[in-house]
Amino acid sequence: MNKEIAHIVFLTPGFAVNEDDSTTIPALQVYLKSLKKTLPQTSITIITFQFPFIKDSYKWYGINVIPLNGRNQHLKKPWVWQKALLTLKKIHLQNPIDAIHSLWIGECSFIGNKFALKYNIPHIVTVMGQDALKNRYIRFLINKKTKIITLSINHQKTLYKTHKINSAVIPWSIDTSSFPVSMENEIDILGVGSLNKVKNFKEFIEIVSLLVKDFPELKTEIIGDGDQYQKLSRIIVEKGLQKNILLCKSLPRTDVLFKMSKSNFFLHTSSYESFGYVFVEALYSGMTIVSFDVGIATQIKAWKISNNREQMISNCIQLLSGVETKKERILLSPEQKTVTSYIKLYTCVN
Repeated sequence: MNKEIAHIVFLTPGFAVNEDDSTTIPALQVYLKSLKKTLPQTSITIITFQFPFIKDSYKWYGINVIPLNGRNQHLKKPWVWQKALLTLKKIHLQNPIDAIHSLWIGECSFIGNKFALKYNIPHIVTVMGQDALKNRYIRFLINKKTKIITLSINHQKTLYKTHKINSAVIPWSIDTSSFPVSMENEIDILGVGSLNKVKNFKEFIEIVSLLVKDFPELKTEIIGDGDQYQKLSRIIVEKGLQKNILLCKSLPRTDVLFKMSKSNFFLHTSSYESFGYVFVEALYSGMTIVSFDVGIATQIKAWKISNNREQMISNCIQLLSGVETKKERILLSPEQKTVTSYIKLYTCVN
């Protein structure tokens, strides 16, 4: 049966420090705005364990945010967990909690599960990324009070293969009103993501180094930051690709979407994705995608799914050699469908 929901609490490792911060978990930001619009009378509270590095509570588009200021310090974790439980208890006494929604299988789901079981509250856990792989926190979620959500069929299969745990798939949505108009292409190939081993931008550079043999004027850009920034910068110089690859650091989300609006296609060489928020952004920007079969990869005309480097290069050559067509926006996951799917979970009485 379903019930009215008056108060939802979100537990997350990090959240936007203010309304100008568009880069901290943008999928969650878009979702929360949609949820608030759909349930204007429902109280929403966010408890963020590690980031931002501040102590005082604040408002984000009318939503209460309580930072625990863990600062990603391992030794502080037990203290942060205890503070989270005390904060939840205080909130529950003042404004009874109807549902807890935890992000990632980790410390947030651990605390959320502990509190939900004690107070008989529905608990929803969204698996966000590599937490679907080997994970010591998973054992705390084997109970009927917890609903586990993955972000794509690939993600769902990974969680089941690793832990034999079933999950429902609810993809993230985008705010279509935030996208600029499509423009004439100035960038041939665009890449966006964290500069780490999993995102595999070294492969991106290798592919571009092969493509420039046939397309010497190729113009590509990589937007992102991470621990491999300096290494990737050196590889670009070593291969003499300075005029072909611009390595940008992180940009505000509005700037990323602007870059997408004037790019031909999106090259994504990541070896693993749970969802790939940049995928849905690229498609709605009118771009074609070339990627491996990761995340929400979908067999459609605008998506060239590759099984290996050779096939990826072939797909790139095909797109670079073809006649440019008019850009068409593709919306994979409607905003209201995502919100409605979660609301059903919040309002379900076990």
